[in-house]
Amino acid sequence: MKILYVVSTLARSGPTNQLLNIIRNLDKERFDATVITLSPEPQDSLKAKYDELGVDVKTLGLSRIQGLLQSKKRLKQFINSLEPSIIHTQGLRADTLLSKLGSPVPWVMTSRNYPFDDYPMKFGALKGQLMALTHISAMKKCHHVVACSKTIANQLGQHNVEATPIQNGVHIENHSHTNSEAILQTYESPIFISVGSLIARKNMSLLVDAFNQYFQHHKGSLVILGDGPERATLESLADSERIHILGSVANVRDYLHAADYFVSASLSEGLPNTVLEGLSAGLPALLSDIPSHLEIENESAQCSTIFALDSNTDELLGKLTAINEIFAADASSEAEQLAHSVFSAQSMSKKYQCLYQSLVNS
Repeated sequence: MKILYVVSTLARSGPTNQLLNIIRNLDKERFDATVITLSPEPQDSLKAKYDELGVDVKTLGLSRIQGLLQSKKRLKQFINSLEPSIIHTQGLRADTLLSKLGSPVPWVMTSRNYPFDDYPMKFGALKGQLMALTHISAMKKCHHVVACSKTIANQLGQHNVEATPIQNGVHIENHSHTNSEAILQTYESPIFISVGSLIARKNMSLLVDAFNQYFQHHKGSLVILGDGPERATLESLADSERIHILGSVANVRDYLHAADYFVSASLSEGLPNTVLEGLSAGLPALLSDIPSHLEIENESAQCSTIFALDSNTDELLGKLTAINEIFAADASSEAEQLAHSVFSAQSMSKKYQCLYQSLVNS
């Protein structure tokens, strides 16, 4: 069965990682995956990881302007030549394009965000609202919308989009991380880590503010991995020498395995890949009280705790101060177990494969 995955690019991001997790775990005897991107790859691309797995990746190679004029015709030609059994899209550009094609091929769309939260924060109120309305319109034309979390499924339901939740999954690597501790060995313990783009939605400034205060009276280090437009601002806010803003790194998992706790103050998420990766590395998580974080905490309160964003830094500071009382000695193993049992990429991919098969059978 041929599955065609349509995306804008394979830029390094949570959605690109999740797509890789789906394809990596496909039953190769039953499913043949092809990925087509609409535009050339950006500098920070994960295409090499797809190549390593032998995934057939094609591209229309269109600029944004060319895409407006040619993408519909070019993609239609590609679909006709490939003759896929299923088309699976993710992302605003790909979803919108498929909604205009009217292809008879069964179409699956994965929603990885809540557009009315994500787009206004990223693109401004007016443009973001228009983009969100456009995306919802495309979803309403798709009969098989999947949401990456129960949270997103519920939010889309408010706009009369019926979405089936298939929770994001994390890839469990087999190789050891025995050298991980050396990466952060000069940093004072306990080590708290946060991973994500340095953009307003990730709310890293709250973390920096809280840890500035926390480190006045307590030991430890905060490591922030990721880059983005807010990096310079965050660096200027960091009063403590124990706040380390390291930018993007290729070996995130090694840093996770070297840390003690994961922390996220995000304002909005689908089902955050970075939190799931932290759990898989055995990191108990301190998470802001957004619905997707509550979804994780509901699966196991033993390895995650929630702080209220509307308390500013107060509740997070309280959690940090009481960290040893909040998490028992087995919290780390509980985190790993949660990642393996509930949020595994293998389990996620199997659910998609069942969906593909049911659509073809019907």
